[in-house]
Amino acid sequence: MTREGLSDLLHAAEHSLTLRGQLKNCSNDQELIDLARDYGFPVKLCDLQNEAESQQIEDWFRKSRISPIRK
Repeated sequence: MTREGLSDLLHAAEHSLTLRGQLKNCSNDQELIDLARDYGFPVKLCDLQNEAESQQIEDWFRKSRISPIRK
């Protein structure tokens, strides 16, 4: 699974107060993965581990974008 499952879970949490509350109660990665699977989101441990690195890379590309000379 790519980051898509994790992204979908976070999107669902933005729209569900119940899910947000349950996510807040997760005390470790395995509980979060189990909760995601209960809701049908295929999240794996590597998705959580790679999320921070992927976000840093995306941020770098966004900040490093060269604007066109003409606007």
